[in-house]
Amino acid sequence: MIKINNENYCGEINIDSKITGYGEVQGYSWCLSSTSTTIVIEIAEDQSIDSKSLPLVGYGCGGWVYEQPLTKNENDILAIINTAMMLFRDNKMTYLPTVTCSCSDL
Repeated sequence: MIKINNENYCGEINIDSKITGYGEVQGYSWCLSSTSTTIVIEIAEDQSIDSKSLPLVGYGCGGWVYEQPLTKNENDILAIINTAMMLFRDNKMTYLPTVTCSCSDL
């Protein structure tokens, strides 16, 4: 486990077969996860959502998403997180609204 604690954001990440992480940035919860090809960072718009309850962005809540190609290099992962947090702070991160579905009775 790698702990992150700086003036703009905090959290922790794990680098195993799957990369995971969570934390807080400016009062918002974030999580990091990996697929076979990408690293994804999500920041929930709803400040009442705990970081360990993510990922929900786009489905359970609106929020911001940042994706990059998969790497298992610790320094590269930390750089990806730092870039995402700077983009968030500068309001330049991709925003996804909550997906809603409505069904009508036939």
